[in-house]
Amino acid sequence: MNLFFELLQVAIGQREALSRNPSNEEWEWLYEQAKKQSLVGVALKALDQLPAELMPPKRVKLNWYLKAEKIAQRNAAMNQTSVRLVAALQKSGRRSCILKGQGNALMYPHPEMRIPGDIDIWIDADADDIIRLARKKLPGTKACYHHVDCGKVEGVEVEMHYRPSFMNSLVHDRRMQRWFLEQRDGQMQHRVELPGGVGEIVVPTVAFNRIFQMAHISNHVIHEGIGLRQLLDYYYLLKQGFTEQERQRDEQLLRKFGLRKVAGAVMYVMQQVFAMPTEMMIVEADERRGRFLLDEIMLAGNFGHYDERVEHGGGAWQKNMQRLRRDMRLLGYFPSECLWEPVFRWYHYFWRLRHG
Repeated sequence: MNLFFELLQVAIGQREALSRNPSNEEWEWLYEQAKKQSLVGVALKALDQLPAELMPPKRVKLNWYLKAEKIAQRNAAMNQTSVRLVAALQKSGRRSCILKGQGNALMYPHPEMRIPGDIDIWIDADADDIIRLARKKLPGTKACYHHVDCGKVEGVEVEMHYRPSFMNSLVHDRRMQRWFLEQRDGQMQHRVELPGGVGEIVVPTVAFNRIFQMAHISNHVIHEGIGLRQLLDYYYLLKQGFTEQERQRDEQLLRKFGLRKVAGAVMYVMQQVFAMPTEMMIVEADERRGRFLLDEIMLAGNFGHYDERVEHGGGAWQKNMQRLRRDMRLLGYFPSECLWEPVFRWYHYFWRLRHG
């Protein structure tokens, strides 16, 4: 596994070279690991810095470059769709901002190499208004506690958010939702220019993202799994810098929202995988939780898609049993979110009944 971490560290400029020359079989494995973690484009940049004798076999290298070209094309399309979505909502009188996604890509040295997912757009309106808007355009759209899944818009999956994220703990969630509302006005005004002259979008500030994106990571750790792509996003987010006063404020907020434990685990993983310097950490690394999280990441891959312990598909009963088993596995590391999950599921059930 260390060879894969070394490759990523070369790609992001934290290491000059690999410690040894990988065999052809190891290059195949490295490429598969990059795919599993949705880091094919980022990892490819390591090849530009390696000497000829350390290059992968021709077939692997060709596949890698072809995949990277498709990633770049996908990013170009995502940029255009993001610009049009923000503009369309603004025209309808609604402010919005793009969460994660194309805003995160701007922090990368090569934005076109970050594999994009869907478009999450936070709209300055209450849940009922956004649900009505979505159903007017797309009848039958289903809403959950923090967003409406709108399906594909211009070939891209879009989620309209009335809440950027959530916590299972109703206590921590109430605190965090109150903070989101306090911060909302500032996030709806932070405009950035996308590459290629396609236009502007609105994205959250770096300070807001340090909290929100940790909540997003926590949510995926608890519910389905998280991959190294999301942690690399957070690495580049922390690389933007912060003052000691901001770090102390962030740590207080993370504790207030029940995110301190997962934050410590994330810091450990980023130390081990990306060789993140201590001065970039917003909290102290937690080795016990971090080792567990890293094992989960490498086993299950991006968003848990490669987790062989999970039977994908199946009915509601099977899914609930899988969630219960997951909660039991995570309980010793992130107890609050695991213990609150059954309560939140009942709360969410009645919330969905109310919102149709």
